[in-house]
Amino acid sequence: MTEVNVTAIYELPVPIWVAAATLSRTYESGVGGLEFDVAMPKDHEPDGAPPAISDLSEEAEGLTWTQEYGAFIPESLKPATALVRIALLNVKGPNDDDLPWRTVDQQLAEGVDWWFGSVRSWVEVLTGQDLNPKHRVFDAEAVGSGLTFIEPPHQNALGLRITTPHIRPVQEREWEALLKAVGEGKEPPLEELLSRDARAAQRRGANRRAIIDATTAVEIALTRHVGSLRSTLPPKQQKRLDRKPSFGTFISIAEDSGLTLQVTYERLRSSNELRNNAAHRGLAPSDLEAVRAVQVMIDFLAEHGVYRRMATSEPDGSEFTVY
Repeated sequence: MTEVNVTAIYELPVPIWVAAATLSRTYESGVGGLEFDVAMPKDHEPDGAPPAISDLSEEAEGLTWTQEYGAFIPESLKPATALVRIALLNVKGPNDDDLPWRTVDQQLAEGVDWWFGSVRSWVEVLTGQDLNPKHRVFDAEAVGSGLTFIEPPHQNALGLRITTPHIRPVQEREWEALLKAVGEGKEPPLEELLSRDARAAQRRGANRRAIIDATTAVEIALTRHVGSLRSTLPPKQQKRLDRKPSFGTFISIAEDSGLTLQVTYERLRSSNELRNNAAHRGLAPSDLEAVRAVQVMIDFLAEHGVYRRMATSEPDGSEFTVY
């Protein structure tokens, strides 16, 4: 590993809501064989302030580092802010003998978007924030944009639709852990990535994708849960596991074994049927069916997924806490 005196400012493709306790600190991270430190901005009204790093130019003082947007934040998770920019420093990377022009700073330039993608995945899994930079969902939307009325003579759009999102900011210990995990090349569990994708697809009206991803996430978790209880299942049901059963058969095995699940068997069978219709029969699910399938996934993973959530809802919405 070669350490090069590289200091860079990185504007995040999408701001990430973080707890104020994460600010003014430096965290270890990296990507693709690179190691570097992430220096967080200082907490300063109204737009934050640059990290306390001597290498930053005077131009950094005029940049927006943090920004508070309109959002509902649980009282127990305040204060929080949206992270706009960070500084990257103490960059270490391997020498590329075959391509000597791929210096450490070049490697950082090539890998920084991949780094954000990995950070984004962890944040979305842990907090539910929607951070897709290529298909953003905005909180303000013009009604009838691009429509010009001749009769009656309306002017421009007919209105503005505004949504105030509920945000769970990344907490200090989570931020530290996920940045380190990204540096080590670790990914969230597959069912959590599918859960993230299902929720994002449903939010964007891609109902077929939402149902397929949501039900697959449930299948992964159910398969693991039933497999972990194999020795306690009736002998007949244990033999059924040896035949590489489908999701529908896993549901049957769990039900015939008398297992108590967070989600009713009727709802599980309904989700399985919706996925079969969407994936194999070319049937387009309705908005309501997509919402129901996503809710089954949320309820099931809350109890039977790798990352458990609190079973009861808190008054301020902060129950989405991994433990």
